[in-house]
This record gives sequence, structure tokens and C-alpha cells, in this order.
Amino acid sequence: MMIQILSKKSESIRPCWNCQSDNVAFYNCGSCTSIQQFLHDTDYFTLFNIGYKLSVDPDVLEKQYYELSRRFHPDYYQQRSKAEQDISLENTALLNTAYQTLQDPLKKTAYLLRLIEGDEALPTQAPAELFEEIFEIQENLETLRDLVPSDTDSRTELAKTLCSAAKEMTQFQAEENAQLKALFLKWDALETQRRDNGFSAAQKELLTKMKQILSHAGYLERILQDIKTALQ
Repeated sequence: MMIQILSKKSESIRPCWNCQSDNVAFYNCGSCTSIQQFLHDTDYFTLFNIGYKLSVDPDVLEKQYYELSRRFHPDYYQQRSKAEQDISLENTALLNTAYQTLQDPLKKTAYLLRLIEGDEALPTQAPAELFEEIFEIQENLETLRDLVPSDTDSRTELAKTLCSAAKEMTQFQAEENAQLKALFLKWDALETQRRDNGFSAAQKELLTKMKQILSHAGYLERILQDIKTALQ
């Protein structure tokens, strides 16, 4: 999925699936009150009516989530038609996925990038600042795998070294997560000012930086998982 216009979107005109009235709001028909299915291209930001902003107050997001959850909860449609029950289930599933994504800074950033640039998987890349440390980790992991079970002293020493390295990787992740949140604030300021359908050079630069942080996060997560597996 790729969006061409990253701004406040108005819902496409469509008739109610039940009564064919054009008096259709985002959630319900204004004529027969039937629940309406989310459009197939409804993105998570539009669903929560927060604009394409990244620094959203968690409490605001949670409040909106519970309001929408009550609106679409399947229990409210038990006495309605099978069609409305199905729509309720589908809308609720999409709502839950959207909320989980928008709650998580990394998932939210990846989702925004997919909306803008398409569905291609984001490549992972080792941070240049950690090349030497990562090379040493890989060597130690290989050595640990080759150790005979009886060599407990070497195993203990390597385990300590790898645990220390894992802490360093985790600290680097925390620092980049802080940088990501700072980029969110800059993005939101630029997004508020944007009036046309294109992106400014400043926005494109921010997207590039966000993508790099995501690339590092994916790579480091794999390294940390390798360490965890080796130490089990």
C-alpha cells in the first residue's frame, strides 16, 4: 500500500451497503444507522483521526482506541444482521492492529515508511559505530558454539563478555530510540505546516534518518537474539 497524498484525507464518496443512501459517515449510515466497513485503503493514522503525526500523546491514543472499540464491539451487534456482525468483527480486528502499531515507535515509523514508499521490506544494516564490536561478538559466538561442554571456564568467560556486549547494544538502541522520538517532533512540526501534497526537502531528510534508525534496530535485534540463544 502506498499513499499519494499524505495529508488530511476525506473519505471517498460511497453509498451505504444496506440502504444505498449517500448519507454515509465514516462509521455509520446517517439514514439507516448500519455500521460501515472501513474503506480498504483506510490507513491507521486516518482511522484514529490523528493526522500523520508521530508524537501522539499515549493517553489521547488510548482514549480514541476505547471510544472506537465501544463503537464497533461485536457485542453491540449480536441482534443485528449477519452482515453487520461481520463488519463489526473486521473493523475491530483492523482497529486492534492499528492501535498496536501506533503504540510502538518502531512499528509506527515502519508503517509510515511503508505508506509513503510502498510495501518493500526495510533492509537491516549494522551501525557503522559498532562494526568492531559486532565483529567481536560474532567471533565470540562462533567460539562459544565450538567449545566442548566440559570447558566450563571458557564458557563462563565468554558468557560474561557477550552479556557485556549485549548491554552495549541495548544502550545504543536506547540512544537511537531517543533520537527517533526527537525526529518525531521535527516531523510533526513540518507536517503541521505542510499545505500541498508533496514533501519538503526537510521532511525527506527526516524520513531518511528514521529509515536508518529502523535499519539499525532490525540488525541489532537479530544480534541480541543470537546472543540470547547462544547463552541458553
